Amino acid sequence: ESHEDGAMLSLLAISSLVALALGAEKCCYDPETSGVPREIGCYTDDFPFNSMPLPDCNDKIQVSMRLYTRSNPDVGDVITKTTVPSSYRFGRRVHFVVHGWLGGRNAGYLRKMKDAGLDDDDVNMIVVGWEGGSRQLWYPQSASETRVVGTEIALVAQNLVDWYDADWADFYCAGHSLGSHVCGHFGKRTRGGKLGRISGLDPAGPWFEGKDHPDIGLAPSDAVLVDVAHTNGEPGIILNLGTMKPLGHMDFYPNGGGEQPGCILDPFVKENGEEQLIDLMPACSHMRVLDLYIESMQGKFTNCKYLAFSKCTDPYNIPASCTTYSEARGAMGFFANTFQEHGIFYLETNRRDPYCIV
Repeated sequence: ESHEDGAMLSLLAISSLVALALGAEKCCYDPETSGVPREIGCYTDDFPFNSMPLPDCNDKIQVSMRLYTRSNPDVGDVITKTTVPSSYRFGRRVHFVVHGWLGGRNAGYLRKMKDAGLDDDDVNMIVVGWEGGSRQLWYPQSASETRVVGTEIALVAQNLVDWYDADWADFYCAGHSLGSHVCGHFGKRTRGGKLGRISGLDPAGPWFEGKDHPDIGLAPSDAVLVDVAHTNGEPGIILNLGTMKPLGHMDFYPNGGGEQPGCILDPFVKENGEEQLIDLMPACSHMRVLDLYIESMQGKFTNCKYLAFSKCTDPYNIPASCTTYSEARGAMGFFANTFQEHGIFYLETNRRDPYCIV
């Protein structure tokens, strides 16, 4: 080996160490009408994202948003960072709903959430799809894409604030699984105000647990109110898909927050003296939160708002660490904002539809 070769190898080694220390960076751009690309976000794999790959840009993730109102409840109008359809309702709340890993814009639960939101009030419901990122079989890549999806939503919201007199306090984002972290990154990207509310529906645990930095995913600082429902925070036959870690101002743990009744660890229920199969899906508990949330959205009509009478001190020791009160301390789901008390809450549900216990 020559002296020159040795010097070159040493230089390459030093360069690699410097690059490793500095981390990689990816910047995403959108074309402007002038033909000059506009930078919309830069992302690194520095801490706390050092365990994740760099995200893709929107040309691959293909974030799409459809606006539904009471004037167009069935066929959504495309809304983008620069264009707002005529169906947009001025001065009304803007409610984004976001799917998680392997999901898509046409998921049945998003349609139900959209319908329930419009039944409750004359609002702007925006269904967010990001199939180009969520349907990657390599989960860490999908987890990383949440940063870009959140940025895309924030840019749509910013356009409404800047040009349509929308108020940040009227923006609400509800996301399932990885969609919860999408909402978190949406909240981190707002300018000139704080997002009004985020509802995290069993936020994804894998690749987010064990990381205490608020930038990694959903955190209380992402909105004026962050309420979270945990339904699959403990491992069962498969790895837990959610987390027991509190991520909001109000964290609700129905049935303890781990496996849900009627799911794979308790698949049978007696009805009329006979055992009946309820659900053997491995992801049953993780998906159960969607049923609970949709039922809570219908609370104005059903008089069931998932009231929690127990407040707890340790999310990993529920219900043993809980104190039960004669009056409700919180409401899980859609009506969480009707209570002011923050903390950790416990409640029970039925094992089958209707899940809400009146």
